[in-house]
Amino acid sequence: MIGPVDSKCAKRLCGSHRKVSSPASAGEADIFFNLCMDRVHYAPERHAIYFVDSCHVTVAETILAVLRGLECKPEIEQLYLDQLSIFKSLKRVKVKPEEARAVMVALRMQGMQITVSK
Repeated sequence: MIGPVDSKCAKRLCGSHRKVSSPASAGEADIFFNLCMDRVHYAPERHAIYFVDSCHVTVAETILAVLRGLECKPEIEQLYLDQLSIFKSLKRVKVKPEEARAVMVALRMQGMQITVSK
């Protein structure tokens, strides 16, 4: 059984990054492969921000706070790797372009790295 990630390990993981460039045609599985706990991906053509859940980084809380501050009713959707919804992958929140800009600024201020589909 896989347990939670140790905080020292999480800190080390957040300090190491590879260069990522996702085309607009990248599927959600490709986006998931390129995410880590301190990296978020914005796909403007899908009006969606993707991230992975972590107890070490408060991505969901930041997104929810910004969108609620903009008087939006955000819904964070859990996506899965399989059709039976057993293996969790990334999370997705649908946003309008102006909402996405505000969310990305807040996430950058939290130290998050953001990639955008080209």
